[in-house]
Amino acid sequence: MVAERVGPVIDGNVHLWDQDRDPVFWLTDRTMLRRMLGNYDALPNRYELADYLGATPTCDVRGVVWSDAGAADPVAAADWARAQNTTGQVIGLVALADPFDPGFDQLVTRLVTNPLVSSVRVRFAFGAGAAAAPADADDRVLDGLRRLADLGLVATIEAGGSQVEHVAELAAQLAELRIVLDHFGWPDDLSDAGRRAHLELLRRIAARPNVSTRIDAIGTIFGAWDTEMIRPWLQGVVEAFGPQRCMLGSDLPIETLRSSFAQLYGSYDEIFSSYSDDDRQHLFSDTALRLYGKEADPSG
Repeated sequence: MVAERVGPVIDGNVHLWDQDRDPVFWLTDRTMLRRMLGNYDALPNRYELADYLGATPTCDVRGVVWSDAGAADPVAAADWARAQNTTGQVIGLVALADPFDPGFDQLVTRLVTNPLVSSVRVRFAFGAGAAAAPADADDRVLDGLRRLADLGLVATIEAGGSQVEHVAELAAQLAELRIVLDHFGWPDDLSDAGRRAHLELLRRIAARPNVSTRIDAIGTIFGAWDTEMIRPWLQGVVEAFGPQRCMLGSDLPIETLRSSFAQLYGSYDEIFSSYSDDDRQHLFSDTALRLYGKEADPSG
């Protein structure tokens, strides 16, 4: 049993996709993200909730948060993910939309008709707007994020280390908006000095009480990782935000390029072994449920 002291696990980041139905752009061209992922030809063309559950049979997973990996039709992708929820284990959906797109407001309006959509992920890193933002980029982002706040949605912001300060500025201007900094800010310098600098950035953004973070994408960030490599990073992130504003996720099936679910959550379990039961419960389940949960059955 993984993390048995805290009971049920809610996985804060799972990808489900179907390339034949609604292709994900970087799976269509499997050279696009090789610098980040290495050779990812082994990733399946179709990954359903049943496949995820088959990869986690010994773990007490009671809920998952689905995140759009970049499907061609975000509305159809979210609807398909909802259709996977035959047993109530998909507790929330993190859809994907680009505030630099003139159709952002219309897309978000369509997304919220899906009752499981609890968040919209906005990509500052790797997004359409990241390479060449329009002149009115700041206004567009603010307007888009205000729209999410008005709809009661969480803004999951995917930002690189150099953009974390900007996210902190947005959080200060939009105190009513709940923000999740995705992948704990995509650190890029994995040296000891890089870790100290990145954690200092996270401490500054964590000073904004409306910002939380998602700890996941471990294999994507660190490559061939082990527990001792990631321990100071993950403990440092939790020290910056506090357990009530951190959630753990698997990033399956992408993480399978580096480790199994059991290996990953076994490392999480060991890294946070000295934390109190209450703190571990926030990390392994409660934070994800509070921020992303639209449907859950705590009894299993």
